[in-house]
Amino acid sequence: MNRLKSLTEAMLMGIAVGDAMGVPYEFMTEEELKNEFLDEMKGYGTYDQPPGSFSDDSSMTFCLVESLIKKEQVEETAQRFIKWKNEAYWTANDETFDIGITTDIALSKIENGVAIDKAAPNDERSNGNGALMRVMPLAFYVEGLTMDEKFALVEW
Repeated sequence: MNRLKSLTEAMLMGIAVGDAMGVPYEFMTEEELKNEFLDEMKGYGTYDQPPGSFSDDSSMTFCLVESLIKKEQVEETAQRFIKWKNEAYWTANDETFDIGITTDIALSKIENGVAIDKAAPNDERSNGNGALMRVMPLAFYVEGLTMDEKFALVEW
């Protein structure tokens, strides 16, 4: 197995495991978390999912990786995200849960024909950190490219 494939698989496993460990605790207050001790994979917390259930963050990361492997255009990636939202594609238990408000709005608009670059809300309250959790595969995708080549990939 080559180094990049091995690193990519380790990255994807780390994303899914870390995500699954956090799912039961999502939205808990600091006070509630003080009484928790994470010593095993737990379940049935915030979303009432069984132990080991990863969330939208892992599912959408897997969708992105699949699109990168297939060298798809952004429109095809958006359709893959819509498949995740509507058909539970790349989910842990054949159920889509924990879809972020901004993600839901954007994907719904794309489904209804709005252009991708116009679909996402752009107000101050619509800038969550979900995209940051899904961007890691891009580091592997652009490895070895020049800075100009990297910028060319993300230009609209």
